[in-house]
Amino acid sequence: MANSIKNLKNNDVFKYVMVAFVALMMLIPLDLIKKTIDDRKDSMSAVLSDVNSTWGNSQVLSGPSLVYTWKAREKDSKSDESEVTRTHTVYPDVLNYEVEASTRKLHRSIYDVMVYTAEMHVSGSFVLPSNLSALRNASFRFGLNDLRGIEGDAVAIVDGQEYRFDANGKTGIGFNLPIPEDKAVAGATVPFDFKLRLRGSSELSFKPVADLTTVKLSSDCTTPSFCGDFLPFERDVREDGFNASWVVSQINRGEPESTSFGVRMLSPISQYQQTYRTSKYGLLIIMLIFLAALVAEFVTKKEISVVQYLVVGLSLALFYCLLLSFSEFLAFWLSYLLAALMTVTALTAYFRAILKDGSAYILGSFVVVSYLVCYVLMQMKTYALLTGSLILFAGLGIVMYLTRNLNKVKAPTEPESEL
Repeated sequence: MANSIKNLKNNDVFKYVMVAFVALMMLIPLDLIKKTIDDRKDSMSAVLSDVNSTWGNSQVLSGPSLVYTWKAREKDSKSDESEVTRTHTVYPDVLNYEVEASTRKLHRSIYDVMVYTAEMHVSGSFVLPSNLSALRNASFRFGLNDLRGIEGDAVAIVDGQEYRFDANGKTGIGFNLPIPEDKAVAGATVPFDFKLRLRGSSELSFKPVADLTTVKLSSDCTTPSFCGDFLPFERDVREDGFNASWVVSQINRGEPESTSFGVRMLSPISQYQQTYRTSKYGLLIIMLIFLAALVAEFVTKKEISVVQYLVVGLSLALFYCLLLSFSEFLAFWLSYLLAALMTVTALTAYFRAILKDGSAYILGSFVVVSYLVCYVLMQMKTYALLTGSLILFAGLGIVMYLTRNLNKVKAPTEPESEL
């Protein structure tokens, strides 16, 4: 009898080792699914890049500035005179942006790409420097990250005169701005004012080049992410959009073009990011279901073979493939519900065929709870780790209670010897 008990225990240990090995084998299909998610994400990124290159990339606004050159004669170390060209850039004394950005989604293939169109009103003034000899060759420049985003014509009014912008290289627009001699007075103020309709995607940023830069930005984007060296000193994020304001002076900006700030107009987290986050719980859910099945074996005295554990594990891994496929066409919550419903139905029926009693529905309910907990944890951010740890501790406590008598073996009764 002692040998039989020993063999039984050895068989149980072998069974537990094999079930654990099968659970670890599920890392292979889970890893393949994660690679598939990465491939689909790369495909989406390629589509985003293609749309952005035709609509307009992220825009970074710099300026305006007043640039002029002059020739001067200077002596070198040998006291020889030579003519050199000097360039000087004058930044605004005051610069104001008033921007209203409207977002929209462009559909390409199976993806939606968020882009924006910004109606901009730029105004301010320059204070002329003391060196005015070359102002007849000055140019008015305004920096942009992607000129393809400009819609229509662009006209500026400088000191009461109208000027039309032209392309100035690949990253800016500008025009020649000769200043009459009667107005070329050191310390004189030159006001400017222009409007611009600009298309872009993802991000809109500003460089605070003026002595005092003010930006007032409003948009219908509901998921803004403020970025850069300065956060808005006022913001109001609502369900229908947001308003934000920045005020940056020369005291805290450093060099004129060394800092920037703005907003990323983000779409809600993509289905691939959500699916990838869900797949991180894959092995944990598989191990919990396997553990629940082992407890069911112990309670019902019915055996689930190692091959059947393998089938259950593959079914649980297939859930993430179903979720990925559905999420490309449906909302993530609905995709999660459909994939979970299909998986739970299949596993409950399978457990019923194996165990042939009501414990199969208990196991099916445990699968439901596992997927429900996983979804709740995904929606949480700050308390996800704490909540998950408490749930695992509670689950372990239940398993410890159900398996507390696992090592108790009832001793056989021996017949009394006859005298």
